[in-house]
Amino acid sequence: MINDAGLMWAMVAVTFAAMMAGRFIVRRFRTHWRPIPAYQTLPTLAADAVESAKRVHFSLGSSAVGETSTLAALVSAEVVYRLAERLAISRQLPLVTLSHPVTLPLAQDTLRRAYLYRRTLDYYRSTAAAWYPPGTAFAVGAASLSADIDADSNVLLGRFGPELAFLGESALRHNQALIAHSDLLEGQAIAFAQAGEVLLGEELYAGPAYLGGTALERGSVLAQDVLRWLVILGIVLAALQTI
Repeated sequence: MINDAGLMWAMVAVTFAAMMAGRFIVRRFRTHWRPIPAYQTLPTLAADAVESAKRVHFSLGSSAVGETSTLAALVSAEVVYRLAERLAISRQLPLVTLSHPVTLPLAQDTLRRAYLYRRTLDYYRSTAAAWYPPGTAFAVGAASLSADIDADSNVLLGRFGPELAFLGESALRHNQALIAHSDLLEGQAIAFAQAGEVLLGEELYAGPAYLGGTALERGSVLAQDVLRWLVILGIVLAALQTI
């Protein structure tokens, strides 16, 4: 019998092997990606914001490092970084809002690294990341601030509950573009109904690869797709055995 620890290490080994294989494939062969409309739109939104000298509102919601939303927080921050790199040539800093105090330093450092990479650190201000109390207070505060700065677009990534409706409604009312994702079912449902482009489920985790990722990041997306089909095949075979 394989215990839980052995099963966990086996899964880690299989995942690592799949990532290395994916990295080799994308470096040696031409690969075709499944189109994700949101990742096709995001670079255009960033370019439009720079050209129009407007700001982009990013929000990480209640994502927090050290909690169940750790992975969502880290990946969302990386997506923000990839886009902030494109915005860092402008003096109009993007705005990042959040509702968990632990995530505030992560958001500030994400913007700082983007401006450091572009050698425009003089433009950076730590106040570009704003914290609001969780829940409705966060949604109302973030939506109000986004409207006050006349943001060109809103990009909501990470963990959002029903409060996402306030942010979405404000974006629609002020004619701001809206791209949204949530790792909670209720937030995802609202995002699907309100956003112009929506990231569904694990599509968030493919963000770094789609936004100019390294061979390892692109290989990990390929590995995810392969492992997903293997899991589906395993479920189907197990179901057939019970018939």
